[in-house]
Amino acid sequence: MLQAGVRNVVVGAIDVNPRHSGKGIVQLRNAGVRVREGVLADDCAQINEAFNKWIVTGRPFVIAKCGMSLDGRLTRPGGESRWITGRAARRNAHELRAQVDAILVGTNTVRADNPRLTVRGVRGARQPWRIVLTRSGKLPRRAHLFSDQFISRTLIYQRKSLATVLKNLGQRGITSVLIEGGGDVLSQALDARVIDKVQLYLGPILTGGPVIAFPGHGADAAANALRLRCVSYRQIGESVSITAYAENSESE
Repeated sequence: MLQAGVRNVVVGAIDVNPRHSGKGIVQLRNAGVRVREGVLADDCAQINEAFNKWIVTGRPFVIAKCGMSLDGRLTRPGGESRWITGRAARRNAHELRAQVDAILVGTNTVRADNPRLTVRGVRGARQPWRIVLTRSGKLPRRAHLFSDQFISRTLIYQRKSLATVLKNLGQRGITSVLIEGGGDVLSQALDARVIDKVQLYLGPILTGGPVIAFPGHGADAAANALRLRCVSYRQIGESVSITAYAENSESE
């Protein structure tokens, strides 16, 4: 940069890595370069939110994602299509998958849906790691996760807490994890307060039934519920997308 004769530099956000934080700015200023800091700092921090959390804490940025009915149910009656949201929302979900390092589900999701947990329809996307949590270790051998071309990118954790799993994933260099369910794993994440971001897709139906998105123990009082900030709403086809960040998360 100095050899090219650059005299003015605009910095959006300073590197959170303590090994490098601000050192480049000091070098530029010592060389006579005019440096402006903090330009669109919040936007830059959002772009780097996963990497920043991983650098600071050693654990991945966690996004809790699910598609649900307007009354908060995850499934339709047995024998029907498992899709609750529309095609446009599902395309958007694949774009989200393309942005993360790993997708995490529980045993029940593998058994019920036989998901691929791959990115489809996004050009040039790298396939994420696929993480399965299981208590019993009894998983269907013919599931896509254990028989397709990406089997080498499937990890199984048996009888491990979600916090332990996330710590191990961070040690593997995985900076972001998308939790796609089912309700048991989503509720574990909520109860353990490891969620950094929430991505919900609401389909225009009411199903009733017992399969809710976040069962778990639940907050014993409203004051102890997980509070969300920076909530945004967007209509995607016939579905509604809700994106929000958890207050007091480690990524703030």
